[in-house]
Amino acid sequence: MPKKFTFNFNFFKRKKDASNKLSLGELVWFGFNYTAGISFTAVFATLLYGKTGVTLGTHMIWIFLVEGLIAGTCAWAFARLSRVHPGTNGAAYIYTRSSYGRFWGWLIAFVQYSTLPVIVTSQIISMIRINFTDPSSFLYANWGVWSNFALDLIGIAIYGLVSCVLFFGMKVFKYFVNISAYIKWITTFLLIAAVITLFVKSGFSNYETVIDHQNLTANSFSEAFTSCFFFFLGFETYSTIGKNVKNPQRNISLSIIIVMFLATLFYVLVTVLMIGAVVGNFSDNPNLQVFDLLGKKFNAKWLGQTGILIMLICTISLKANAGMQNALYSGGILEPLAVEGYLPDKFKDLNKDGIAYRASRLNLIITFIFALVFLVIPDLVQAITDTFNKVDKPSTVLNYGTITGEASFIMIIIYSFVISIALKLSWQKKLRHNKFEFGIWTFALLFLLWQLVMWFLNLANSFIDGVNNLHSVDAISHSAGIVALVSNSLQIFYIVLVFTFAIIWYFTYYKPKLLIRIETNQQEQYDQEFLLKDDWAFVAKNLQSEIENYLDRNTRIYNNETNKNYQLAQKVRKELIDSEGEWKEDDENKEKVTGET
Repeated sequence: MPKKFTFNFNFFKRKKDASNKLSLGELVWFGFNYTAGISFTAVFATLLYGKTGVTLGTHMIWIFLVEGLIAGTCAWAFARLSRVHPGTNGAAYIYTRSSYGRFWGWLIAFVQYSTLPVIVTSQIISMIRINFTDPSSFLYANWGVWSNFALDLIGIAIYGLVSCVLFFGMKVFKYFVNISAYIKWITTFLLIAAVITLFVKSGFSNYETVIDHQNLTANSFSEAFTSCFFFFLGFETYSTIGKNVKNPQRNISLSIIIVMFLATLFYVLVTVLMIGAVVGNFSDNPNLQVFDLLGKKFNAKWLGQTGILIMLICTISLKANAGMQNALYSGGILEPLAVEGYLPDKFKDLNKDGIAYRASRLNLIITFIFALVFLVIPDLVQAITDTFNKVDKPSTVLNYGTITGEASFIMIIIYSFVISIALKLSWQKKLRHNKFEFGIWTFALLFLLWQLVMWFLNLANSFIDGVNNLHSVDAISHSAGIVALVSNSLQIFYIVLVFTFAIIWYFTYYKPKLLIRIETNQQEQYDQEFLLKDDWAFVAKNLQSEIENYLDRNTRIYNNETNKNYQLAQKVRKELIDSEGEWKEDDENKEKVTGET
């Protein structure tokens, strides 16, 4: 049981306690939980048997591998850049600000932050709405055209509650994040066990059917990539919390690579199993469909009913986990902006755990505002439109796939900037790299730019389809046309709003403060935070490894530690460790250097 604690929404500022910082293992655990989850099947289903063609079928397997390759390449660029930049909050903002200047740094930081409300919207939908809109489920909320509106209000309320866990402090935050993660993975493994059982029962017959009907086009590939790329996002968000991580320059870069590998492996394995397990078309919620099929296979209806409860627990715990982490990461994005003056000074305050509590509180308010714009208002439009057209079942203005595609589009912009910075510094020989890295970064940048173009083309085609449906005499098609136009208009509106607000804010709020700082010679102290650093700490680590190997060989040859070369090597290694400065790991191999045991 956790220790008793007192909720203090104002967080009296106290000295930071380094013991509450995240270790490498905790960062990987948190990052994997934040990035990977079983809700991706809701998008996977629409792509496998949806509007992208007859079916994408087994193409989804290698598409996920491509997703992992591109995301991993972006992650590697983040990892490399973390070595030559300050290990503070900010990540993409720090990199862009250092290489491209104040304006582009602010723009990228604000655009990156703007993905959080979109992600929150998707999490609210997948947490509550998806679990209560299946007519075959005993949890079906049969509230007519107002179902989405009511369910999303419930989701917003639950999301707000779990986000407040951060305000209890880092220890309590870790406790609840871990508990929700355990629940999430226990229920996820139950689902995977059910999928494996169905796969074994069906053999490869499902694969034969899928392969016979699958089809792939440039548009379907692009839509699949953009929609599913969302499920690899996360590392760029949790990489912003350098002040909450032990040895951030090393641990953040390592955790990013590990998390990307694990996420790719997870998605590919689940996709392989899911295709083999499900016969025929996927439902809107394939996870519930799996348990329903399992119950029918074994003539046990209770398996389907139990599966519904398992998936309800799974998705709520999954999204609660993400919601709690979003509350932390949002502060990590906003705090450095306050430090440099883009936001009021009060939002740079940290509590004893290094949490930007005021910035996180601001994020909670903004989240509710965006939930209103992206969920409540569209739900009202949908409900009123469907009522007017006398439609019995609610249509959907913003579905899960649409929102994940929007978030992916924004993050592709961020990744493109970060990769371009890695290429720039590599070209200037300020960043250690090899020809392979330079080549794969170049390929990833061109690929992402192509996806940006395809996203706009797909959106334009969707607009055309929506206009055509408006002229339909069929009530359902007419309603779908209105909903499609509202959905696409909201996507464009949000992107235009984000960039317009960022530009106006920069020139009307920040620029006057900047001019005053320049006139009073105060700006230089802020600019110092964005100077490139060398990667000596990592070079020193490599040299230490070489020396440690030498020390081992030396003792095997001479059978003592008193020879001249051993003493010299030990002295050099100690100097290397001491030279690491703030990145020095105090307890690492201490006995080898000092002789202590």
